[in-house]
Amino acid sequence: MRRLAVLAVAGLALAASTTLRAQIPEKFTNLQVLSKTTTRAELLPVMKGFALNLGIRCEHCHVGEGNDLSKFDFASDTKPAKAVARRMMKMTAALNAEVSGIGDPAPAGTAKITCFTCHRGAVKPLTAPGGGD
Repeated sequence: MRRLAVLAVAGLALAASTTLRAQIPEKFTNLQVLSKTTTRAELLPVMKGFALNLGIRCEHCHVGEGNDLSKFDFASDTKPAKAVARRMMKMTAALNAEVSGIGDPAPAGTAKITCFTCHRGAVKPLTAPGGGD
């Protein structure tokens, strides 16, 4: 019985993932920081990382609402948060290049500094006590 429940949950997760992928374009027309040859399979984990690390959803940076991503205008640059995200991506890449030889190396395929380093699940980066705003 337990095995059947696990299979059912796995099937639902696969169906949800397949539906999500079907709603996202195969090719992208406005990549400015990521490589223009970035595939959907490469981009999805990056976008999911933003969502988890900042506690946001797609509409924070992209034009659209709700859960039907096929109706989003992902190429649009009208939301200021998208420009901020691009600057932050460049900043973390530069920081990671700067600290690459300092301390223990990051695990393979990961970066030492990510969005979560400062944001910790919040839209605005969290500062240390006494840091002031």
